[in-house]
Amino acid sequence: MSALAVAMPAYATPMTLAELDALMTSTTGPSAHVIELHPQLAARLLRRNRHNRPLRESAVEDYARDIAAGTFLLNGEAIKLDVRGNVLDGQHRLHAIVKAQTPVTTFIICGLPAATQATMDSGRRRTAADALSLDDEDNSSTVAAILGRVWGWKQGDRKFNRRSRPTIAECKALLDEHPEIRRSAQIALRTHHAFPHIPPSALGTAHHLFNAINPDQAAWYFQRLGDGAELPAGHPILALRARVTSERAKEGQIAWARHLAYLVIAWNATRDDRSLSRMVLRPNTPVPTPK
Repeated sequence: MSALAVAMPAYATPMTLAELDALMTSTTGPSAHVIELHPQLAARLLRRNRHNRPLRESAVEDYARDIAAGTFLLNGEAIKLDVRGNVLDGQHRLHAIVKAQTPVTTFIICGLPAATQATMDSGRRRTAADALSLDDEDNSSTVAAILGRVWGWKQGDRKFNRRSRPTIAECKALLDEHPEIRRSAQIALRTHHAFPHIPPSALGTAHHLFNAINPDQAAWYFQRLGDGAELPAGHPILALRARVTSERAKEGQIAWARHLAYLVIAWNATRDDRSLSRMVLRPNTPVPTPK
């Protein structure tokens, strides 16, 4: 078997169907190439996708959004073919190229033994928190969690039960658009330290939403949520603190969307200067809109 040959031009050029077919049927051993892979070529490769794991539509959607946005980068990951041209790895990227109807520059490795498929994709997938940590982002895990929830909110997911999640590129773009989320993460962690019954991701998401409405009132709201000080009987924040404390004691945990819903209900009542002796929320209720 020959050594791995890497063809890496300064700029990848489009590959013709004939050139692709020649690569797929090459018997000279493994070879790696950087190509501009067009949708029609991706569709041709998918005809040889005969033995692979079940397709995950959510992964195809994630890749397709990045491809359409131009944030799908050449990062060393490759479309991998066996000695007969069958797809061993990369089916989700191929489907995404077809879905986005946009070409991408990618590595393609041909001529691999079919048995190597069993060893592919065995590593742990990098998360948004990992990527932010590599960027030396403070509170990277909390920032990433808030970004994921804010992205869902922007997509109109008010029950937070959709399986779609933002890609790393989408999380970074959202942070560039809303750098104040870093401050929301700091306040969330500080509030959680004082009142540990609500997860930081819910606190940070709520702070981001409330701060956009009234920064001064949001600052006061989270200070009082943390310490419960100087609040009169019937104040919505006291009802919120009592509700999550008792519900966690009885049920052990609370669905994430309920945490955010409780935070919004108490915020809206506070904004309306309305008393709230107890907080009731029917199961599977969408999170109300902050005002």
